Amino acid sequence: MKCPNCKFENKPDDAFCIKCGEKLELICPKCSAVVDPENAFCGKCGNNLREPKETPIDYSEPSSYTPGFLADKILTSRGRIEGERKLVTILFADVVGFTAISEKLDAEDIHRIMDGCFRIILDEIHEYEGTVNQFTGDGVMAIFGAPVAHENHAQRACHASLAIQKAMEGYDEKIKNRYALDFKMRIGLNSGHVIVGSIGDDLRMDYTAQGDTVNLASRMESSADAGNVRVTAHTYRLARHFFNFKPLGKIHVKGKEEPQEAYQLVETGAAETRLDASVAKGLTKLVGRQPEMEALSSAFEKVKRKNTQVVDVVGEAGVGKSRLVYEFRQQIGSEANFMTGICTHYGRNINFLPIIDLVRQSFSIEEGMTEEEARHRIREKAGEKLKSMVPFYENLLSLKVDDPKFNSLNPEGRKFGTFEAVKDLLLAQSQNQPLVVFIEDVHWIDKISEDLLTFFSHCIQEHPVLMLTAYRPEAKPSWAKGAYYHRLGVE
Repeated sequence: MKCPNCKFENKPDDAFCIKCGEKLELICPKCSAVVDPENAFCGKCGNNLREPKETPIDYSEPSSYTPGFLADKILTSRGRIEGERKLVTILFADVVGFTAISEKLDAEDIHRIMDGCFRIILDEIHEYEGTVNQFTGDGVMAIFGAPVAHENHAQRACHASLAIQKAMEGYDEKIKNRYALDFKMRIGLNSGHVIVGSIGDDLRMDYTAQGDTVNLASRMESSADAGNVRVTAHTYRLARHFFNFKPLGKIHVKGKEEPQEAYQLVETGAAETRLDASVAKGLTKLVGRQPEMEALSSAFEKVKRKNTQVVDVVGEAGVGKSRLVYEFRQQIGSEANFMTGICTHYGRNINFLPIIDLVRQSFSIEEGMTEEEARHRIREKAGEKLKSMVPFYENLLSLKVDDPKFNSLNPEGRKFGTFEAVKDLLLAQSQNQPLVVFIEDVHWIDKISEDLLTFFSHCIQEHPVLMLTAYRPEAKPSWAKGAYYHRLGVE
């Protein structure tokens, strides 16, 4: 059931949203009455609840399918980018074998299937702040990097592509069960330049593609296998340190005399940040940061004497905040338990996002673990001391919680119970050696994570804990005060 507050898709038997704690209630879309999830029809107006009607989308009007937060960004930035030459990544996606599917079903069924498909695609593209430029009947064309400018447009397009294909796996099962048909998509990506024209109040964008920017993206899509994402060498070069790709060699592309190098996007890679990517490529020697390194070393020496420290590393984008922290981590080595939570550009609306990173690391939860394996790992490592907090950790990691006491909590009870559970978990990590909790890119932090970290900063006095964060000057986190707080400016 979708949460009415944060829009997270919960499991059918959840009574409260596992992301924000909001009570989940089924609302009749016709009369807005609260109805029992078991009811087939609304007791107030008789509306059929088994097939709730969604607000129809007018695919010819961008303003009807663009979420408010993205529309605001587009209209705010249009004056700055109209007429500019922008490097972007183009995404094409379409349904494999759409003609054959159309021949087997009537028009109403086709419309219903594609409407559901488009909603999935729109959600994932908008999640990464891409914009859908056109619908092609059985697919879409989207742009990342304009009209909302992003230097990591290729990464966003790759993330969105993988998210679409993952969501389509479930949608394929649904279509297969109902119509006995396979429903798969193929996606193509290419990066290149466009000149942004006018952007109307209706969010419609005119642009001029330069060279083969759009054509190559379309050719990658049409040549991709079902369920796969194929990218050009241009996109590969921009995203190769953040994702795993399979080289496909040179392929013949319609309209091009010479074969074109192509790659299959397989999965996200180990690198999550630009620094991770730089480390993978190899770093040059750090110079000119001796005072900053000494400040961090001094803070850590105090922490080893159980003199708690909170240090914010603050500076403009690209000045080397993450590199400074990386070198500090290398310097202290095994002297500390170093944990990292990452805030992302698309994570402002995802509750507890960097906190989830910390919980995963605390319990050594690895990507690919089954739900049962993750649950066993949590209970094993929590032990008797944190046993009562296990439901909160399971909830944070989107595992099913069977504890009746937890499930009866109201949203405020879940929120503050989670605060206590995370605080106890992190302090437990500091018992055997000093703990460094590093939160990166705080300028993108979600509100509830900020509240939790402020709470945590108030609870760690006389513990060997260094709370270290990095962010741009515009951020004003609520923990930035106190006798043991230090702001380290990076010029």
